[in-house]
Amino acid sequence: MTHHHLKAQLEQLLRDGYSIEDIRSLVTAPKNLMDQAIAAHKSDRVAQKKARNLQRSQAEYAMCLGSQR
Repeated sequence: MTHHHLKAQLEQLLRDGYSIEDIRSLVTAPKNLMDQAIAAHKSDRVAQKKARNLQRSQAEYAMCLGSQR
């Protein structure tokens, strides 16, 4: 199995809801590969949270503009 394929599978497990601790105990993979997949997952989560916050802020602003009419 290639490193890319293994990393993609680890990221998929994280997206499917497995905790980092579960993956560390269930999967036998090189530590650096595990750390890369976990870091990528955390980075994605932060980016998604920022995008949601921005979208919510824009929606709240638009609703404020609409209510002033």
